[in-house]
Amino acid sequence: MPVQAAPAKPATGATGAATGPTDASDAPPANRLSGTEIEELARRLLDPVSRLIRADLRRGRERGGRLHDGRR
Repeated sequence: MPVQAAPAKPATGATGAATGPTDASDAPPANRLSGTEIEELARRLLDPVSRLIRADLRRGRERGGRLHDGRR
């Protein structure tokens, strides 16, 4: 999964006041995700996170001397 750089935040203070307010309707709000983007992110993260959780549980059982989960 490639890593993408976050967009740079505009500097606030004297330079921000000199340039004036930007039109917020043209630019998408920063750090806002739509419902479909959240769903896509959740689906992409489900397999890797569940794999990590299963491996961690397995290591915990191995450390405790129980190689199999007794509930199954």
